[in-house]
Amino acid sequence: MSKLPLDGIRIVELTQIYAGPYASTLLADWGAELIRLETIQGIVGTTRGIYLKVPKELIEQTKLSGTAGGAIFPNWDPGQRPWNRSVSMTSTGRNKLSMTLDLLRPEGLDILGKLFAKTDVFIENNVPETIEKLQISYEWLKEINPEIIMIRMPAFGLNGPYKNYRCLGLHVDGVSGHSYNKGYVDEEPSRRGETVAADAAAGASAAFAAFTALWNRRKTGKGQLIELPLAENFIPFMSESIIDFNMNKRIRSTIGNRDRRIAPHGVYPCKGDDKWMTIAVGNDNQWKALCEIIGNKALINDPRFKDVRSRLKNQDELDNIVSSWTVKQDHLKVFHKLQKVGIPSGPVLDELEALEDPHLVNRGYYETLENSELPKLQYPGPLWRMSKTPNHHKSAPPLLGEHNEYIYKEVLGMSNAEYKRLEDAGHIGMDIIEK
Repeated sequence: MSKLPLDGIRIVELTQIYAGPYASTLLADWGAELIRLETIQGIVGTTRGIYLKVPKELIEQTKLSGTAGGAIFPNWDPGQRPWNRSVSMTSTGRNKLSMTLDLLRPEGLDILGKLFAKTDVFIENNVPETIEKLQISYEWLKEINPEIIMIRMPAFGLNGPYKNYRCLGLHVDGVSGHSYNKGYVDEEPSRRGETVAADAAAGASAAFAAFTALWNRRKTGKGQLIELPLAENFIPFMSESIIDFNMNKRIRSTIGNRDRRIAPHGVYPCKGDDKWMTIAVGNDNQWKALCEIIGNKALINDPRFKDVRSRLKNQDELDNIVSSWTVKQDHLKVFHKLQKVGIPSGPVLDELEALEDPHLVNRGYYETLENSELPKLQYPGPLWRMSKTPNHHKSAPPLLGEHNEYIYKEVLGMSNAEYKRLEDAGHIGMDIIEK
C-alpha cells in the first residue's frame, strides 16, 4: 500500500456520540494513528453503548420496535462485553486504537500529558466545562507540546451564554433552523424527527480543519487551537433561508419533498410494501420525456403544466398524476428507465438494498472487517479516492483497551513493572469495572 497522507501523524481523541468520533474516523481512514482515550471506570457517554449487561427483554423490544439504539448488536447478541459490540462504536471505530486510563485521578492526567508530548492533534467534543474540570486546556497542551493542534467541538462555542448547554443532534437541528424547514407542511416541528446531519457535517468540517492546521504547521512550525461549534457549523447549510429573510423579511416554512424552483419534485410511492422513488424534473425537455414514459403525451401541452411556472402553481394535481403512475412501477426498474432519458431520479433504498446496490458493489465501496468479538461486517470505504494513493481500511473497531500495551510500553516507554502497577491501580484493562 502506498504511503497515506497522514502516515506518521498521531491523533488523540476524547470524543462522544457521533460528531467527534466521525471526525477522527475520517482522519484515521487516511493513515493517522488514532488513539481513543477510554476508561474502565464505568460507561462514559454512549459511544460504547449504555449497558454493562443487556436484558433479554430489551433486545426483544428493540427487534420489534426498532428503538432503543443502545441495544443494537451483531446478530442481536450483546456478548460478554457489550461495549465492544455496540452499534455506535462499531460504526465509528474503524482504523482506531484504544487505550484506557482514569482521567479523574492526577496520575491519569500525568500519563495524558506524556502522551500529548508525542501527539500532533487532540480532538474533543465535550461540553466545555467537562474539559475544564478535567484540567485539559490548550494552554496546558502547548506548554507540553508547542506544535500540538487542539480541536474543540462544543455545541455552542467556548464562550457566550450557551457555552455549557448540553446539546445533541436534535437540538442543533432546532437552533440552526433545520427543524423548522424540514418535514411536511401538515406536520408541526415536534413530528419531524431527529437527524444526525449536523453531527456528520461537524465531523467532516473538523477533519478538514485538522488537515488545514497540519498544513499551516508545516509552513510555520506552530500548532493552534481550533474552535468548531456544531450549531455555527450547521447554520450555513440553511444560508439560503437566512439570506432570503435578510433580503425580503420572509420566514420560509417547510415544503415537504417539493422544491421552490422546479416541479414535479418529490418522493413518490411505488409498487410493493413501503417502496418509493425520487423524481426531479428540472426543465421542459425532462417534462416532455416524463410524459412520454408515463404514456400521456397530452400532458405536454396541458396549460396547467406547459412550463415550470405552471407546474409549480399546480403541484397538487401534478403530484397526483405522477403518483398514480409510479405506484404501478418497480422502484428499482423505473429508476433506470427514467435515467436513460435524462430525468434525475433514484430509488429510496432500505439498508439491505443499499448494501446490495449493484453500483456500489461493482465499485467495491464496502469493505469487510472483523475482530475477535465482532463478526465480519461491511463498512463504508474511504469517502474519496486518490489516483496516486490507493487506500483501504486497516482494522475493525478496537476492543476497549486493546492497544494498551502498545501505547503504554512502546509509545510512552513504560516498563513491564510500571505497566503492571497501572493495571493494578485501575488505569489499564479491557473490562469495565462494575460498581
